[in-house]
Amino acid sequence: MTDKFNRVSLDSDVTNKLERIQEVTQLTPNFIARIGLCYSLNEPRAPNTAQYDTDGQTINRYTLLGEHDALYMALVRQRMLNEGRNPDEDLYDYFLAHLNRGVGTLSGRLSGLDDLQELIPDELKQEE
Repeated sequence: MTDKFNRVSLDSDVTNKLERIQEVTQLTPNFIARIGLCYSLNEPRAPNTAQYDTDGQTINRYTLLGEHDALYMALVRQRMLNEGRNPDEDLYDYFLAHLNRGVGTLSGRLSGLDDLQELIPDELKQEE
């Protein structure tokens, strides 16, 4: 890992939502968080970095992102650069805001594993 943080502390409300999503999908929190992160990065507006606390679950970054850590961090960094933000100063807060927003958004859209299919943009779905 090339960035300066090894652990990620989630928002307390988002931690509860993550647990609920895990119950209904049977996916592990790290996979749910990865999906949420990507979902948030695809949103056109930037997340509010001040909106979330850090009183929830703390997760090791490598557990969270796995062997694809560099890819996920590159996506976050590129999004920051596209928005005129400095990744060297605000990477942790911005990463955390996207992660929290993404999991929070998923919580309102998933009542089971089958609902993940609905999150895939139509242009990426394979024809049956």
